[in-house]
Amino acid sequence: MRGKVIRALKPLHAIAVENPALPGTPDVNYVEGWLELKWIRAWPKRASSVVQIDHYSPQQRIWHIKRRVAGGSAWFLLQCGGEWLLLDGAVAALHVNAVTHAELIGLCHLYCSGGLKVKELIECISKRMNVFTLSDANVMKLRERLREDTASQPDATSIGNSELWK
Repeated sequence: MRGKVIRALKPLHAIAVENPALPGTPDVNYVEGWLELKWIRAWPKRASSVVQIDHYSPQQRIWHIKRRVAGGSAWFLLQCGGEWLLLDGAVAALHVNAVTHAELIGLCHLYCSGGLKVKELIECISKRMNVFTLSDANVMKLRERLREDTASQPDATSIGNSELWK
């Protein structure tokens, strides 16, 4: 998946990133932002089941939120078979592992069935993201989710004193 995305985003000077010094750093950096890549083998058999992406870590959620709060561009790209779903990173941080397949599709900025549509992906991630805003209810959900995710993370204590909590 990574190689395919890097080749597709060549016009945006995309590079693969491995950063053990800062857990949660997304997989791809490109001229205008970051992209977290996730892959799952299959969708849940029941339409009512929550899609589980076990390898989406609390550090990755925190990274996405901090980047968007700071005004940066961060995306979440999920592949399952021939389907590709592109979500805003902050939206992914709030909803991934809490919604169904249909609900994930509803949250997408871009949904591709039958393969990745490179031109549409480039157009979508090249647009300047709007200022980070969430409804009051979603802010409360986000804060609760991050507290749960960071409670057992020894390297995530700095988020407790950040502007996000004020």
